[in-house]
Amino acid sequence: MFETFTFWGFFSRWLLAMFIVLVAYNPSGYSYFHWIFESSDGNWLGKTLVGLVLAITYATFFLAALRSLGISGMVVWGGLFVAIEWFLVRFFEPLTTGTVVTMALIVLASVLGIGVSWSYIRARLSGQLDTNDVTLP
Repeated sequence: MFETFTFWGFFSRWLLAMFIVLVAYNPSGYSYFHWIFESSDGNWLGKTLVGLVLAITYATFFLAALRSLGISGMVVWGGLFVAIEWFLVRFFEPLTTGTVVTMALIVLASVLGIGVSWSYIRARLSGQLDTNDVTLP
């Protein structure tokens, strides 16, 4: 398992997490949230289908991150990313509401991306396998 995990595997998981977070909501006005609440078209079947797919994807990512990192790990990684972004705020003065919301979404996506990849990273760092990786004869 961990022999095939590369930087590009992590990066693709992080990009997918970023994609699902920003598709659900972003301050640009082009998101699922805006499509639901600011659109007057009657395509409720399509909106429901996309909403269910987003909910399932969010649940999958969140549960994988929760199982891999635990609540404390998610809080610690979130705190690390918040501290990094707080440090970087100096370069983005003055802050707008959209910038703050985007930074919060990046923190959420980063925690989800690391959570989905953490089992692979831990296996690479420690050399230990998860019980799911052991096959019996």
